[in-house]
Amino acid sequence: MATIAPTSGPVYQAGGIFWLRQGTQTRALNMVELLEMIYDRGLRDWELEPAFNATMEDLDPERVQAFLARRANSGRNPGRFKDTERVLIGMRCAVKVGETVVPTNAGMLFFGRNPQDHIPQSEVTCVLFRETVGASRYADRKVATGTLQEIIDTTEAFLNRYIAAGARIEGWKRIDIPEYSIEVLREAVINAVVHRDYSRRGEMVRVFYYPDRVEVHSPGLLLPGITVEQMQRGEVQSKLRNPVIADLLRSIPGYMEQIGSGVRFMIDETKRLGLPTPHFCEMNEVIVTFQKAPALRAPEPRLPYQGETLWGEQQEVSQEIVVQDRRAELVNSAKVRRFLMRIIIK
Repeated sequence: MATIAPTSGPVYQAGGIFWLRQGTQTRALNMVELLEMIYDRGLRDWELEPAFNATMEDLDPERVQAFLARRANSGRNPGRFKDTERVLIGMRCAVKVGETVVPTNAGMLFFGRNPQDHIPQSEVTCVLFRETVGASRYADRKVATGTLQEIIDTTEAFLNRYIAAGARIEGWKRIDIPEYSIEVLREAVINAVVHRDYSRRGEMVRVFYYPDRVEVHSPGLLLPGITVEQMQRGEVQSKLRNPVIADLLRSIPGYMEQIGSGVRFMIDETKRLGLPTPHFCEMNEVIVTFQKAPALRAPEPRLPYQGETLWGEQQEVSQEIVVQDRRAELVNSAKVRRFLMRIIIK
């Protein structure tokens, strides 16, 4: 008897081949699928790899110097930032390949002149729909490009353009009712930008603005040990797929104050404002959905009148339409004429 203990791993190796179980089928993984699986589980650091076809000239020196100056002002030894190239290597924003120093993917996303020239999947696509299904043509569309900071700010500006605010009167006070919390939506965008799987080429972060909800789609799966149920309860461990990118954003005020508690902040803040809590979903990507404030939702369409039948059941009652029988009317008219003629003759 051979006893094989069960495992939670989705991939297995036998005979030098990696096998994947899908339903009732077992098939071999190709190299692309294996690499995607490695990146999905955070086993390989995409952010530390050299940026595609990039040189140090592709980094903006003004952005680098401004960032280093900010760090120097908060440190005890400002002179340690004189050798910029060495500092970037120490920050893991650059790496030495042979005798040449080139930017890493993290360095390109943070300091690049045109990051999308080397990492096209780093842009964020924002779309406004006028109906809840999203099947018709969009009403507005904005592609946020640039560095990570510029992408986050551009996405926030797009959302701010369409978020409405209502109000109610309680006594002598006006109580504002926000449609959504812009701080919560911004936190969701930051989480998507920081924690997404950048190794997935051709897949961008997408922000869909519907009449009744906002969805933030982030490419990649959750890291091992994190489940959707944990996120829904706000019990998420602090795990980072891209720790270098997260550390760089923490150094700039206004981007990652919610260190390791972004999901908890989104849940607590929506509850505080009386808004529906976000819904988390994983379908080959991570989707966070924010429902519109109930008080500001459009009224439901009026249903047809519901009347009670003889059997006590509720069914639609249509308006009674009186249909005249034209043939019967003609027959009756002929009878009247013949009756009158007999009277006249008599």
